[in-house]
Amino acid sequence: MTWINAGRSIVKLANKLETARTEYSSQWDKVLKDWNSLKQTDAAWLTYAANYLLFTGGTRWAIDPFSMSTRIKGIQTPDFANDLKNLEFVVLSHAHNDHLDLTLIDAIAHLPVQWIIPEHMLEKVLENTRLEKHKITVPENGKSLIFGNVNLTPFDSLHFHAKGGIEETGYLVEFNNKRWLFPGDIRNYGVNKLPDFGKLDGIFAHLWLGKGHAKDKRPPYLEDFVKFYAALSPSRLVITHLDEFGRAEDELWDDKHYMLVSKEIHAAAPAITVKMAKMGMRVVL
Repeated sequence: MTWINAGRSIVKLANKLETARTEYSSQWDKVLKDWNSLKQTDAAWLTYAANYLLFTGGTRWAIDPFSMSTRIKGIQTPDFANDLKNLEFVVLSHAHNDHLDLTLIDAIAHLPVQWIIPEHMLEKVLENTRLEKHKITVPENGKSLIFGNVNLTPFDSLHFHAKGGIEETGYLVEFNNKRWLFPGDIRNYGVNKLPDFGKLDGIFAHLWLGKGHAKDKRPPYLEDFVKFYAALSPSRLVITHLDEFGRAEDELWDDKHYMLVSKEIHAAAPAITVKMAKMGMRVVL
């Protein structure tokens, strides 16, 4: 029965991928229309599993903007230069291929956009795109940056684990008297290694419960994930990094993993409101 179940799982994943591939272009168009037209409400949209367009404090910006067409064959590449012409600034976190879309960056390099690019990934961006240095601000951890009505405080995030990892920069984002944390891809759940962020209105949490363990009934980092975000104690926790097509099945986190962690977080910290957000969704902040 094991091989039969494995076969069914592979077919199910293939069907989900094909649906996502078929729907992505219209999904992208819908997201971009919404993002470009919003006038008042602070919000974030997902263009991939953990990649964000934002409208906050009247400013249109992005964190790790990404198109699924860069990762998955058979999807038409969007008209990035036209669709993203209203961007005021872009923030990058790290150089993994599910966060750094060099095709997108190169396509909008000529636009009057300010870029916040950490030192640890700057060379890769400059060598592979036409982006000019005068448009780039290199953030220093702990020193705030102000763009429009948005205050960003970068910090050294936790993307290293026992089997590897790379440098990553996370961001505390403040706007309209709200404070949201974007820690990025956390791989070491030692919350004491992060700065004290104080009261947080929300966190975007990228789901990860152990490398190669997505098929486990109880992945090894489940308790660590729960304790980490419970300790940060946000009012809201938005869980993303779901259905990241392009990963192997044992690395792909989905609805069942979300249900598992949301149940555990509710038990550990019932005051935290937990929701998921997937590609194509809008999150009101």
